[in-house]
Amino acid sequence: MPDKHQYTDTEAPDERSSVFAPNQDNQVPGEVLIKVQPEAAKGISVAVPTGPVRGAFAAATHLGVEPLDQVFTDIGVRSVTRLHPPPAPIPAGIAAVAEQTELSAAYRVRFDPAQDVSRAVQRLNALEEVSVAEPNRWREQASVIPNDPLFAQQWGLKRIKCPEAWERSRGSGSVAVAIIDTGVDLNHPELAPLLKQGKDFVDLGPNPIARPGWVFEGDFLGVDDFPQDEVGHGTHVAGTIACRSNNREGVTGVTWECRLMPVRVLARIRRLSDNLVSGVGSAADIAAGIRWAVDHGARVLNLSLGGPQATEVERDAIAHAIDHDVVVVAAMGNAGRRTQSFPAAFDDVIAVGATDPLDRKATFSNTGPHIDVSAPGVNILSTFLDDTFSPSDGTSMACPHVAGVAALLLSLGPGLSARDVRQILRTTAKPLRRRPNDPVPNDDFGFGLLDADSALALV
Repeated sequence: MPDKHQYTDTEAPDERSSVFAPNQDNQVPGEVLIKVQPEAAKGISVAVPTGPVRGAFAAATHLGVEPLDQVFTDIGVRSVTRLHPPPAPIPAGIAAVAEQTELSAAYRVRFDPAQDVSRAVQRLNALEEVSVAEPNRWREQASVIPNDPLFAQQWGLKRIKCPEAWERSRGSGSVAVAIIDTGVDLNHPELAPLLKQGKDFVDLGPNPIARPGWVFEGDFLGVDDFPQDEVGHGTHVAGTIACRSNNREGVTGVTWECRLMPVRVLARIRRLSDNLVSGVGSAADIAAGIRWAVDHGARVLNLSLGGPQATEVERDAIAHAIDHDVVVVAAMGNAGRRTQSFPAAFDDVIAVGATDPLDRKATFSNTGPHIDVSAPGVNILSTFLDDTFSPSDGTSMACPHVAGVAALLLSLGPGLSARDVRQILRTTAKPLRRRPNDPVPNDDFGFGLLDADSALALV
């Protein structure tokens, strides 16, 4: 049996895409990084530029500190530059900031690449004037690629840079996302371990009247603690936000550890002509579900639902969520036209449109001045009923990408406010335009395509 710190043949990472093997020397030839002691720094008499030297700026090759300059001469120094700008002048009566001093004492030293880096480091570390000397080292791009077999088909996660974002956070079990939807398949093996207690708010009365040609089916009467999905829509949404990931099974979620709170507000309805199944619910049940989710600890609400008219009960429920610093994310709707859909059009809701793999607006995605960001919404593969997986289209599928990234932000920065999250998602989005001269934000894409890595980089 192999040692637990070794890889077996089936577990070995694919190194063919790596620049450096795990044990290969990654020192940058002809470069060392030094931090000068504070007392020695006072004796630096040379104007040292920050960063690359171009144009009229002359490269420094010494610092005016004799012991340092002697070593620099011996190793053939070609340039010395600051890693950070020098400290700003400190007004009288204001204490110096230690971190600023530490940063300003760091220098990058480039010298004859034929010289041995380790020897140069050794000589510099022997000087009293040097606090630290170390090699400069290459850093290779790093992306967490989960081993779930269907991840390769999840183009949306890669398009919004989830693999890069997962280097920063894969989510926290302390962050719960409420799926305000058709419920969730409570026994799906990719979702069950992440579920928090939810609730079923679908209560349409004993004989609900459906639209002509449609019929309600399943559980549509009475509030209970069993939010089982009978449509598949909520299960699909949930799997995009969070599911068991990197477990060699199924699909991958935007988050791997955040909790899912299933709140069932939409009932199963079937079209008689072709047996198409959909989810329909009332504004009252939706408002009740929102209030319950907020009061039971949800930090993010995903609302992949909507309609063209606003209701005060939903408006009040959304306001309750905002007042409790909960992030509310809603789908723009799928009419393919410029129109409002609620709750997406309510104030302080993050309204999400859909894009295709070429970053074009999905043909079905609504537009309007209230759109905040866009996310992948075409051929999105996720969890489905009866332990299965299925692709689907819609702004409903775009919305959970954004809710998932919001949950990652709160996992990495628990102190972020809902306003902070909304602002980060908007300002870090990749600008998109339908026409070259369109402003950003615009009515088609909002601020642009969701960028998970750039968003998390701000935390």
